[in-house]
Amino acid sequence: MPRDPSHKHPPVILAIILFLALAIGLFIISEKQAQKLIVGFPNFADSQFVLTDHHGDLRSNADFLGHPIALFFGFTYCPDVCPTTLMTLANSLDALSDAGVDVDRLQIIFISVDAERDTPQQMHDYLTLFEMNVVGLTGDAQALANSSAAFGAFAQKIEREKGDFTYDHSAAVYLYRSDGGFAGTIVFNEPKEFIREKLQSILK
Repeated sequence: MPRDPSHKHPPVILAIILFLALAIGLFIISEKQAQKLIVGFPNFADSQFVLTDHHGDLRSNADFLGHPIALFFGFTYCPDVCPTTLMTLANSLDALSDAGVDVDRLQIIFISVDAERDTPQQMHDYLTLFEMNVVGLTGDAQALANSSAAFGAFAQKIEREKGDFTYDHSAAVYLYRSDGGFAGTIVFNEPKEFIREKLQSILK
């Protein structure tokens, strides 16, 4: 008597069903965790700061309200993370612009963690190396520490030989929609396709 084809591989079918159920469950859990993070992150308007920009003018968080924002912390003497981040953002915006996306509305903010060396002039000279709309912000040590704390960012001075020093700091780019709502982060060395997708999501 011929066997019913529908019962030929029940263990395989069951395994596929279990795998799909597990994948869907993990996706739902990760989505809920992401939503909790986004909901729990303060609105840009509530993360207050008053710093000096790379033209020597005082700027506060209120000056940037109403624009989609990509914000990150670093310093001009950073050997790798900071220039790589700036170049990655520039390349991603160029790709989006070529695809017809209006990228001019995005405000990129680079807040220094190095009060000793990152003067407004130093910030200006450094940022002219990158062809995009970016505002550099600096200030005294307390003002920069307060700014980092307002966004939950991390920065620690690392002493080296002969009085030299560097900084260990948060490498993520914080993304905000034009209404000031937190939209997630771009992590260092994230795939370029993901970066473009995330930037485009706040430019809608």
